[in-house]
Amino acid sequence: MRRRQRRIRGCGRRAAQLAPVFGALLVPGLAVAQVAPTQPPVPVAAPAPSAPPPPQPTVETVQVRGVAPYTPRGLGDIRVDRETLTASPRQQTSEMLSAAPGFFVDHEDGEGLGNDVYLRGFDLDNGSGIEMKVGDVPINIPMHIHGQGYADVNFIIPEVVRSIRVLEGAYDPRQGDAAIVGSALFDLGVPERGYQFKATYGSFGQARIVGIAAPKEASDETFAAFALRETQGFGEDRASKSASVNAQYGVDINDRDHLRLLATAYAADAALPGVVRQDDVNAGRIGYYDAYPYLTSYFPENCSSPSCAKPAQGVQASRVIVAGDLDHAADTGAFFEIAPWFMWTNFLSRQNYTGNLNSSNLQPSLQSLGDLWQLTNIETAAGVTARFRAAPVRVGGFAEIMTESGVSLRVGSTAQSKDLVNPADFDPWDYRENYGLRTLDLAGYVDVDARLWKKLHVAGGVRADFLDVSIDNNLAGIVPPIPAGALQGSTTSVAGIAPGPRGTLAYDLAPGLSPVVSAGEGFRSLDAGSLTLCNAPTIRLTGVPASEEAPCKPGSPVSTVTSFEAGFRSVAGAGRFTTTLAAFQTNVANELVFEVASGGLETENASTRRGIVGSFLGRPTNWLLVSSALSVQTATFNTLVAGTSHYVPNVPAMVWRVDANAHGELFRLGDVPVTGRVGVGYTLIGGKHVNDNIIAPPNNVLNGLASVRYLFVEVGFDMHNVLGLKYADDEEYYVSNWSLQPGQGRASPMVHIVAAPPRTSLGTLTLYL
Repeated sequence: MRRRQRRIRGCGRRAAQLAPVFGALLVPGLAVAQVAPTQPPVPVAAPAPSAPPPPQPTVETVQVRGVAPYTPRGLGDIRVDRETLTASPRQQTSEMLSAAPGFFVDHEDGEGLGNDVYLRGFDLDNGSGIEMKVGDVPINIPMHIHGQGYADVNFIIPEVVRSIRVLEGAYDPRQGDAAIVGSALFDLGVPERGYQFKATYGSFGQARIVGIAAPKEASDETFAAFALRETQGFGEDRASKSASVNAQYGVDINDRDHLRLLATAYAADAALPGVVRQDDVNAGRIGYYDAYPYLTSYFPENCSSPSCAKPAQGVQASRVIVAGDLDHAADTGAFFEIAPWFMWTNFLSRQNYTGNLNSSNLQPSLQSLGDLWQLTNIETAAGVTARFRAAPVRVGGFAEIMTESGVSLRVGSTAQSKDLVNPADFDPWDYRENYGLRTLDLAGYVDVDARLWKKLHVAGGVRADFLDVSIDNNLAGIVPPIPAGALQGSTTSVAGIAPGPRGTLAYDLAPGLSPVVSAGEGFRSLDAGSLTLCNAPTIRLTGVPASEEAPCKPGSPVSTVTSFEAGFRSVAGAGRFTTTLAAFQTNVANELVFEVASGGLETENASTRRGIVGSFLGRPTNWLLVSSALSVQTATFNTLVAGTSHYVPNVPAMVWRVDANAHGELFRLGDVPVTGRVGVGYTLIGGKHVNDNIIAPPNNVLNGLASVRYLFVEVGFDMHNVLGLKYADDEEYYVSNWSLQPGQGRASPMVHIVAAPPRTSLGTLTLYL
């Protein structure tokens, strides 16, 4: 048997027949496949290169040839398998994370902009705050102009995602930068070998074409795929298009060595509608899915090019990744892996949040031309990860100890800017930020996994990241007025160490029942503006003490997070039913809050999250899957003004998800089976604070799918927002002077919304060749 197709063998105890009463009461929405000891977590199981082998729901065993078993790192350490990922409709790869307990990912109809992720009291704007990897390649961009740790995973084609390992909390020493609330590790592969062609068409002119080549003689991890998507959008200024290519090749060099190569390319271009004021919608002055015409679009009279008619607000993004992974398994059980990678990303967005309130900081004589922010971020980055896992050591008859050590390196060069631009020609009329960055993250970790007296499991270790950032502030020292192109500046260098102890303690109280306690410390890189201010002691803000003028200490390039959780995991019915319950608290040293005056995320003081998350996964029969998760939480933060505390905006007090999927043979035509599947996904989000005094109305979202397959032809139908409800993807409260006519708006505070998609129907034809 080829080593990459080695079979995972469970050698744990027989699961207890303890009924998961709590999970049945929750009926929660854990669309996640926590793998039972009798089930491999992935059809062709090699350990995800960016993480240890797939964890089991009990802390018992996952034994892979050449790889030692692992203790799951916390109650939220699970692998979501392909069946669960596709139990209900999900258009984008980022939405697959909604299959994990406590997760919800909003649905944006466009492309090119990372989705917001809700998890354990966090509203992770554009993925900022959750570590994401494909293989061993970090997807997050640590010091992105749109938000620290910005991540957009939609360059990954959903059809080639074999599984996702999710770690909620910072409890694994392998987790690095951006793991504020956890990690998501994408494992790529195509279990159904052959060639696939898929065509989708539906509401709002949405069209998508996917092609996959997965030669039958190759392993599951070998494939080449492309995807093209275009839509006119469900309202004004929402058209988008994208193209993506993913290719992976895996080969056994010999019985002990395996090589995997990965290459991806992605480009997207989308119009954005911007916000609309709730009072304008309520009064009927503008439609729920409309966009303000003033200062949001080119005006044809300003230029003769047809391109002048397109919306001014929009986003463009592209990404290229090339990576390799070589691993070696020894007869003794030791394991070595090295994985180099290269990544190039390009990002540009234009968005207007407030209408026309800003004036020029650098050119006072220049008349205000609207609040259209233009953000650019171009980064070239490379890195490598290496790890060595020693053979298990047995001490007497009571202990088995496994150790792993690893190092990683990430270096990057970034050019980024934030300007106010003229919507007529996109020429900057006020410069706010312009940085050149050179970043280095050199990390090392040691992990110990010990099993004592067959019941007690102690796992954890320590990680330390040395971070060095050099910042060229191209606007430093500029005195208005400035001639075009006359940027100059100064250089700031910041370096520091971010230590991170992490650990998990679990005990097999009864067969199939394990209480678990975890604790750890993670970090997130701070933005260039904060680091420049923190390390320029000669700059003082009027009336603000030096100790409060910046959200960090000189010499500290990161914001730290401390996380705790305690609860239990129950497995019953020979692994067919899994229930978890966890109480958690997360303390963040510096909170990120959206601030319209600066056109993006701003760093505030410390924040605290507390809550409970429960999950249930049931496979009562071979043809039925039911999963659910319910999380209840609070999130507050302290501002830079001493003595004031607020609710973190946009964090829901409750997230409840339910997924159900039935699949199997319907009937036979001759000797050939006709198979089908139906699935539903339901999400309830409630108690979301727009500000301290305003709570957004609850959102109820129901999605459904159905498909039938005969021989090599499959016909499917998906419907999103089946109930046809109007609800907002985003709601913010602030001052603006938006108007339907130039110059008529008066500045006033109001709730501003960005609409979520209405009912959307999609039909799909798939050919398997």
